[in-house]
Amino acid sequence: MTNKKNFFEKLTGSIKFNTEEEYEAMDGEYLETEEPEREEEIEEESYEEEVGELSIDMYRINNAIIIKTMVAGIQKSEIDITLTRDQVIIEGSRKNEPEGRIDNHYFEELYWGAFERSIELPEEIDIELAEAHESHGLLTLVLPLVDRDRQARLKIK
Repeated sequence: MTNKKNFFEKLTGSIKFNTEEEYEAMDGEYLETEEPEREEEIEEESYEEEVGELSIDMYRINNAIIIKTMVAGIQKSEIDITLTRDQVIIEGSRKNEPEGRIDNHYFEELYWGAFERSIELPEEIDIELAEAHESHGLLTLVLPLVDRDRQARLKIK
């Protein structure tokens, strides 16, 4: 499992706990869950671009799965959505383009850079009928479920 931070974690600087025991063991100090890394490993990781993880809402309405995520500040052409019958991958990049040269950063809380979210779907979808809409920074995917009761007649040629 990757150690990606979602936008909320980046925004608040929060720590994500995997178990209640980790939270209780915290007792006011940062909890080390892994062995300390060697300097060479730290240097290698610092060259890799950090990839943010989108926060999503996912639910079912009638015969479709709906996925919503915030993509404010990103051009539609900069978002890639890949579908299979049981998975959705949303990727892109949010670029910081200031209106001039920055002399001082007073606050730097927004997330800029690459993001990705891979979502395992609870049911199979019909990728041919899937739709994506963006309005005011909210990306909505409408993913119709596969109709297992649909029938077709074949004619012999």
